[in-house]
Amino acid sequence: MVEYKKYINEYQDFPIDGVKYLDLNPLYKDGQLRARLVEDCISSTWKLLRNINKLDMNFDYVGVVESRGYIIGSMIAHELNKGIVTLRSKPNRLPGNTAVVHHTLEYGDARMEVQHGSGRVLIFDDVLATGGTIGGAAKVLQDGGYTPVGALFLVELKAFNTNLSIPYESVIHYE
Repeated sequence: MVEYKKYINEYQDFPIDGVKYLDLNPLYKDGQLRARLVEDCISSTWKLLRNINKLDMNFDYVGVVESRGYIIGSMIAHELNKGIVTLRSKPNRLPGNTAVVHHTLEYGDARMEVQHGSGRVLIFDDVLATGGTIGGAAKVLQDGGYTPVGALFLVELKAFNTNLSIPYESVIHYE
């Protein structure tokens, strides 16, 4: 596996004091590195889903979390020939019948919205920290009629000792 950490920039006290922000943009800028990251995400997806009741690739959609989850999550969905369900954090950006939940982040409160539908969803986001965003994503998907089957992250911050209600995998780990 590529040593991705050397491409990730860290910013202390961003966006607020006490938070260390991981800037993944250098990973996205390099086309070859980004393609390798997508391959590693797909390998992690296989590993994750094989461990969940032997589901293999038995899901319909990749649920991409706004906004940083859209980038790589869309590429994963494309490579796996899966649909996309967008999980929006900005209010009133989705037409039709939607489900909305409010959740807590490591540095504030947020909301998440999804259009109603059905199907099995693998949730994708860039960073797992406290689990607030992924908890909100799983809840809003359920409220919207979907079944979340698991989650995939580019980066996991292990120091938070996150306990999620759904199985997950991460490609890059920070202790």
